[in-house]
Amino acid sequence: MLSEEVGELSKAIRKDVLFKNSNGIKETIDEEIWDVIYYALAIANCYDIDVESTIKAKEEINNKKYNTGIVFEENR
Repeated sequence: MLSEEVGELSKAIRKDVLFKNSNGIKETIDEEIWDVIYYALAIANCYDIDVESTIKAKEEINNKKYNTGIVFEENR
């Protein structure tokens, strides 16, 4: 399901369809991003992954590797 949702996100991005109150959220970039996040979190839940800790650890790796200067802020 995740890969299917990523495909739908790609399609919405190609069409450049953003949520606007009058048109509804269906098949927009906004909706598809949420669907991707939802399924990614569901997979993390199945594997008992602490997403917050993983994000922090991965940001530290990326900052060292790419010198991004991005600081992960907890409890924000």
